[in-house]
Amino acid sequence: MALTRSPRLLTLLSISLALTAAGQSAVPVASSYTETFDTLGAGLPAGWGVWTDSTATGNGTAFALSTATVANNAGATATSFFRNLPGASQVWTSTLSTGSDRALGWRAGNAASRDGAITFTWADTAGWSFSALSFDLFTPNDTGTAATFNLEYQLGAAGSFSLLSGASYTTRATPTAPALLEVTTVHLTAAELRPLNDQAGPVTLRLTTAATVTTLETVALDNFSYTATAAIPEPGSCALLGGAGALGLALVGRRRQVVRLST
Repeated sequence: MALTRSPRLLTLLSISLALTAAGQSAVPVASSYTETFDTLGAGLPAGWGVWTDSTATGNGTAFALSTATVANNAGATATSFFRNLPGASQVWTSTLSTGSDRALGWRAGNAASRDGAITFTWADTAGWSFSALSFDLFTPNDTGTAATFNLEYQLGAAGSFSLLSGASYTTRATPTAPALLEVTTVHLTAAELRPLNDQAGPVTLRLTTAATVTTLETVALDNFSYTATAAIPEPGSCALLGGAGALGLALVGRRRQVVRLST
């Protein structure tokens, strides 16, 4: 018997293949989601990507996360621009590398890595509305210069990224004791997340440097979470579905009656 696939399934499959070919994974929307990055030793979680040479219309070049645990102040190398750092709950010291709480760190070492991005991608958001989203950001190293990181979004597999509700974070140039680790929690409301709702194609969030940044700085991302609500069918749609179900049952009953009469 020949197998058939629905147009929606074929569309999602083609999107998934395109994203995979580009080095970017995508995940379905859930009613609630939390990523603590505590399993970075095994690699990036599903849906996440790290990139160099990002542009206004593209993620850039996929980068291989360095899964080894490194110290807060460890210098950047060609293989460790994106790294496995101690998380937001740490009692900060410059040489700390251990601990079960981990965070996705980004320490640029050249222009390509400075212009990079951290991304999270949904395969689509059709039928979903986001109610809240939050994440922690902090500066792991204790010297440097102030740099701004923006939260942007892209609708579809291609096209321009846009700033999402003005969400941004500026690193501390030289934190001083006792506030050597200042964690900033970014919160977004349902109204601010509305551009992401009910999209038939992929939706990508990315943390990236502002266009004017020319310095190399370090940032770490932790405790990313969101909640979403699936659309409820309109009363008319429910009645239509109920009517279709009743009609189906009636046809089944009629078929059975015909079978009995013919035997």
